[in-house]
Amino acid sequence: MTLPAEPERAALLAREGERETGPAERLASRIGWAGALLAVAWAALLHQGMGPQFAAHSWLRPSAFLRGDVPAEVLPALAVLVLPCAALAAAVCFVTKSALARTLAGFATIASGCFVFYGLAADRVWRFFHWRWSVSIVLFAAVSALALYAPILAARWRSFSWTLRVALYLPLFVALVVFERNVTGTNPDLPLAISPWPAVQILGLELVASAVAALQLGVALGLAGLARGPLLAAAGVVATAGFPLASLALGSASGLLPFRAGPILYSATAFACFAVLVACALWRPRDRASWSRRAANVGLGGLLAALPLVAGQTLTRIDYSLTRDGSAQQLIDALAAYRAKTGNYPDDLGELTSDGVLSEIPRPHIGFASGQEFVYQNFGESYLLEFSAPRWIQCAYNPPVELQPGETADAGEDLGGSWTCPQKPPELW
Repeated sequence: MTLPAEPERAALLAREGERETGPAERLASRIGWAGALLAVAWAALLHQGMGPQFAAHSWLRPSAFLRGDVPAEVLPALAVLVLPCAALAAAVCFVTKSALARTLAGFATIASGCFVFYGLAADRVWRFFHWRWSVSIVLFAAVSALALYAPILAARWRSFSWTLRVALYLPLFVALVVFERNVTGTNPDLPLAISPWPAVQILGLELVASAVAALQLGVALGLAGLARGPLLAAAGVVATAGFPLASLALGSASGLLPFRAGPILYSATAFACFAVLVACALWRPRDRASWSRRAANVGLGGLLAALPLVAGQTLTRIDYSLTRDGSAQQLIDALAAYRAKTGNYPDDLGELTSDGVLSEIPRPHIGFASGQEFVYQNFGESYLLEFSAPRWIQCAYNPPVELQPGETADAGEDLGGSWTCPQKPPELW
């Protein structure tokens, strides 16, 4: 009897193992999917029962039927209503290897927590934004779950052909970049402005997803170091927190993040990185090869999550600079030239072209085909020039104050033209 070659033998054993464990795996997959769908149903129940009561009930308008039967305080309510969903999500992770089922259960848990919190602690926000807040919570939970479960999604993604990989990832990449670049809270006409305050963009993408992606990349470096001996292990441990901290500092200093990082945030980030590294290293430890595989999956997940976030934020930063320091400055110079020529500011920007000062009126460089225009108001001796930028920013410019004959400026008074927004996007908190 001739034995098969080693690769063929390995493939044969793998197929035989699949046949032996196939029914059990299929049953586990069904149980996992049932648990994930049950978690989604629980989240939908909490949306209806914990949201503020609206006159006309629908699947987007809660009825608040649970509000009188649960604890009125946030923490006890979260323990009673969200911990069961979290336990179910953990069970799904243990029962099935399906990346989608695990992610779906995690999404339902995050959404459940948001529904309970905003139903009890901030229902005025929900009432004010109405159905838009329900959609915002769902999108925030989806973005957060995709970021948190990126390593297991990446591991599944790696098993596909390159054609299928591109077909799956490219639409998600484009959607995130477009969403990041096209959302602002100050212009209702800009596409994808789901609510007057861009909660999904600021909290979901720029805060949660960016932080999780940086943490995953740092942990991947740590796992890769642990898999390659003591010297590289030490370097990997340093990189575990070093990479996320460096990313946080760079994003804070460059304006890519909507806040200024401080000691507390740096300390919490470092602690979280080391805690996740220890958990990844101790979870079912086998050998260094398993650490390398985990490093590849965690790193790929962080990279796939980070790429659209960095691309979207870079584009919004470029848009902001081109508009404030380019197109707007072109209009400001043209208005000054019109004033010097005629003695007055124009009643509308169209007079700049009819009088030959400009060949065409520039538009703000904000978003993909947003169709925005500058807002101009003439106040006689002054004017206001405005445009909407991503995040929650409304930029406005006033020209220099012209002193009348005999008038003098007060000590320290600045009479120059002024912007209400700085050269880089301002921090929101």
